Amino acid sequence: MKNISLALNAVMAVAIIILFYLQLSDKPAENTSETAKHEEVPTVSDVEEMITNDSAVSKIGYINVDSLQMKYKLYDELKAQLEKKEKSYDAQLTAKSKEFQKKIEDFRKKAPNMTQFEGELKQKELAEEEEKLYQMRDDYAQRFEKEMIELNTQLYKSIKDYIKQHNELTKYDIIIGESQTRNFVLDFNKNIDITSDVVDGLNKKYNENKQAKK
Repeated sequence: MKNISLALNAVMAVAIIILFYLQLSDKPAENTSETAKHEEVPTVSDVEEMITNDSAVSKIGYINVDSLQMKYKLYDELKAQLEKKEKSYDAQLTAKSKEFQKKIEDFRKKAPNMTQFEGELKQKELAEEEEKLYQMRDDYAQRFEKEMIELNTQLYKSIKDYIKQHNELTKYDIIIGESQTRNFVLDFNKNIDITSDVVDGLNKKYNENKQAKK
């Protein structure tokens, strides 16, 4: 099966990056019919007024995706669940493989004393068992992938729901995410980094949910 840390980090990082790429607040549509009536060239004073007008300034939030992923407690919990599942599947496959290997060794020792019919019958039996072992491996891989997608969806929904709730108060026009694998930020002011704020809120909600389940 795939390496757990690499597979999980890749999938979740992509999911979180997509989530944080754009978070736009609703803006009323401009009256284009009124604009079309006046095509005058703006004066210098008009331009200065547009630049200094607060309503024309976008409020931007920046989130470091790698930092959020590393500090969010739910991510660690879900990763631990996947690691436990993978170890369980690997242990079962290893045990079955060792058992099958012993049967092969036993057949090799006894083969010289078997009749042709007995040998062919045993070979067929071992071939069928080997096919079942491959099928077991494929089934575990599919189940593991399905479980990884389900837990990733749970993580994605948790973050998305909180970001929406958080932005009802902060009113950011755009929230931009950045990670080592993908970079959607050309330049930004460090003062707009809301990663710690979001992580604190997520972990507070996580702890509340934990307490509520007890």
